Amino acid sequence: MEKIILSTKKELEIYINPMRQQLLGILEKSKEPMTPKMLADKMNISASSVQHHIGKLLSLGVLELHHTKQINGITARFYKPTYVVVQIGLEKDDSMTSQREVYLQEKVARTYDGFMVQKKKVLEGLKEKEQINQGMEWQLGDILTGVMHLTGEESKELFKLISGYLETHSTPSSEKSPWEYALILYNAGEDLNE
Repeated sequence: MEKIILSTKKELEIYINPMRQQLLGILEKSKEPMTPKMLADKMNISASSVQHHIGKLLSLGVLELHHTKQINGITARFYKPTYVVVQIGLEKDDSMTSQREVYLQEKVARTYDGFMVQKKKVLEGLKEKEQINQGMEWQLGDILTGVMHLTGEESKELFKLISGYLETHSTPSSEKSPWEYALILYNAGEDLNE
């Protein structure tokens, strides 16, 4: 999968903008490309505002024009995400460090909030059907926490396995549902060279 490295303050500010993140999130979960008007309706903002944000995201390479279509004499432009890995420079310690950290905290919090909203919807639907049972992860998702013990080679293998799986399943299709995720894995040992 192609990698985009945001190396300047301007690029990072374009990417972490909350409206642009919302726009990207809608497109990433959509099974079909969308027009600025379709996005504006979902976001409750003007189509011209959406077009402005699309232009900024196009400049980074995280969105692309999928196709155009004549609708009532107007050329409608349909956009989709480019399905790339975006690196925001976590390894850097510069004037943008706190903005990167806030962005990531918000991203993880939004993912958790989305999980809780979906959990409530699923459980309410199942309660009505009297179908609540164990092993619902296939329908609901799950939050796993804990500690595992890995060698250096095993940690490389795990990251390769996760990255490969995510890359293989990053493109939408009509047969698949979007599953949002936030994975945090880190070496928690006292001696980081273990």
